[in-house]
Amino acid sequence: MDIHYQTWLPSAHLQPFIRELLLLDVTAAPGEVVPAKAMAANTEQCLVFYLRGQVTAVHPASGTTAVYAPTVLNGTQSARFDFYISARFRMLSVQFQPGVLAKFLRVPLPEFTNARIDAEAVLAAEIRQVQEQLVNAPTYAALGELVEAYLWRRIQRLRLDFQPFDRALRALAAQPQGYSLDQLAHDACLSVSQVERRFVQQLGVGPKLYGRISRFSQAHALKQVHPEWDWLHVAVACGYYDYQHLVKDFRQFGYATPPALLLAQAQAPDRLARPAR
Repeated sequence: MDIHYQTWLPSAHLQPFIRELLLLDVTAAPGEVVPAKAMAANTEQCLVFYLRGQVTAVHPASGTTAVYAPTVLNGTQSARFDFYISARFRMLSVQFQPGVLAKFLRVPLPEFTNARIDAEAVLAAEIRQVQEQLVNAPTYAALGELVEAYLWRRIQRLRLDFQPFDRALRALAAQPQGYSLDQLAHDACLSVSQVERRFVQQLGVGPKLYGRISRFSQAHALKQVHPEWDWLHVAVACGYYDYQHLVKDFRQFGYATPPALLLAQAQAPDRLARPAR
């Protein structure tokens, strides 16, 4: 199986708005099965271009399935989904900074939670033209140049700005275990009720759930960086009371125990490739 996986920072002028760009390109041999990607709950908000092949998503808790459109928008994910991709597959994902997608779309995001919305229904024919350009891009470098040009055109047209709430949101995303709702409201220069409304509008979920998902993701990532740490060490480092407290979140957001979730993710296509940065 030939797998190319790459993440990179966007150009400097885009970094206040875009956290990261991600490319996955997979070509499987005839009869070769591409492993599923166990995608646990996360706070990523993305614009994703499926440039070759397709994705079928399965919700393991209910067994329901969905096939995604060629270009999709996704908000906060509070449940696990397992992604099955075609034998020939290429994807380019734009990972927005926390809270920026709602500004980029100029729409509130509750309906985007746990969903992949057809981007053409929101961004009209322009995004279809971008998709076609990306499909025909001759190189990986050209993919990045084309998508950055589109993003910057739209950002300039919308004249996106940032408020104290946006800075407070990034602080919560970076350190979810030590950030209270009262502190968030103080830093955002808003009341607690205003913060809660703003979260639902810009993130699709309330601040408490967003903070829990962020802490779960942090624990999940920390274990991958430090596989030698035991789970109790990880739990304490991320602000959980004990291991069982961490397990509760893993069962809700990953539909598995901590070791079982990491095992399910170990064979995902992006893990089988050596990331190129």
